[in-house]
Amino acid sequence: MNNVIKAGEVFKLANLVSYTEGKVTKVNVVDDDKVKFILMAFDAGSELPEHAAPGDAIVFALEGDAVISYEGQDHTIKAGENFHFAKADLHSVKATKQFKMALLLTLD
Repeated sequence: MNNVIKAGEVFKLANLVSYTEGKVTKVNVVDDDKVKFILMAFDAGSELPEHAAPGDAIVFALEGDAVISYEGQDHTIKAGENFHFAKADLHSVKATKQFKMALLLTLD
């Protein structure tokens, strides 16, 4: 685990990543061969273009809302909701307003 989270402290994931005007900001919390846990902050209108998931993944919406396009179908996701991606499926994420999420990605 990286030094973003200190042992023995209560914290909010959303507070560990900041918005950057016009961009998507990422903070890697865990990054190894089997699992990745990434925090992302999307400024309003920013997006991750369509790509394939390298493993199964779960998105945890922390703040705001966004549209996830998954295999050609749009899904609105709001703070407190979650979304599952299957390995190799095409998806994108676009923030309709400022949006923060955590991504748990498992790799083979």
